[in-house]
Amino acid sequence: MEDVVTDAPPPSRLSPDDLDNFATPPPQPTPILVVSPNPSAPAPRLLIVLISPTSLALLAHLPTPPPLHASLLLPDLSLLTHAPIRVYLHPSGALLAAAHSAVPAHRARAAARTLVSTLQPEEALVLDAVRSEAYRGRLAADEPVEGKLETRAARRQGGVGAARGVAALAPPGSVVDGLGAAVLADCEIRGKAASMVVTWPAGARPAEFGVMRRVAAELGVDPAKAAARVSGRAEMDALYT
Repeated sequence: MEDVVTDAPPPSRLSPDDLDNFATPPPQPTPILVVSPNPSAPAPRLLIVLISPTSLALLAHLPTPPPLHASLLLPDLSLLTHAPIRVYLHPSGALLAAAHSAVPAHRARAAARTLVSTLQPEEALVLDAVRSEAYRGRLAADEPVEGKLETRAARRQGGVGAARGVAALAPPGSVVDGLGAAVLADCEIRGKAASMVVTWPAGARPAEFGVMRRVAAELGVDPAKAAARVSGRAEMDALYT
């Protein structure tokens, strides 16, 4: 008669690779925000996060290149494929955070948390693009679309800066994600006013959108010079490097 207490247990039906699926994943390295030494720089009132190719195109038409204020590095990602998020200090006092390459979805929250917690802006404006697969409505190739999402603090005051006057993103059920959505969520947690405006098509001229025209005016950009169609994110890589 077998002794179920003292007999050796049967071999596991799970392979070592299967058992690894239950292990706690190693912690991701914390993003590093390297800030340029400038003790006279005041606390920023507005942080503008430029993600869409349309919004990044405005950088090339600024009257004078703004000084680099900070760079956000993700240590686990190669700089050859993922450029750092560069933060520029505009003469108006606003900070311009330019995401020259896409931030992976699994690192977007950490990057957004580091940006907002370290820079400590009073308000944030995020400019991103609509992804056609995440939009519930019909998108025409040549029909400009813009809509916004906001934190409760921004909704109480009617929006943030150039986002005032932009209608809410419609139809309901459309999804936004990535760095822009992570910045919006982090601002909501901290009780900050933040507006996220998404536009379509991704490579449209900045002058085609009311929010881009207002941002251009605030930054001193001539809308006529920013009227060229944007071919994509790759052409922005050479800016301010």
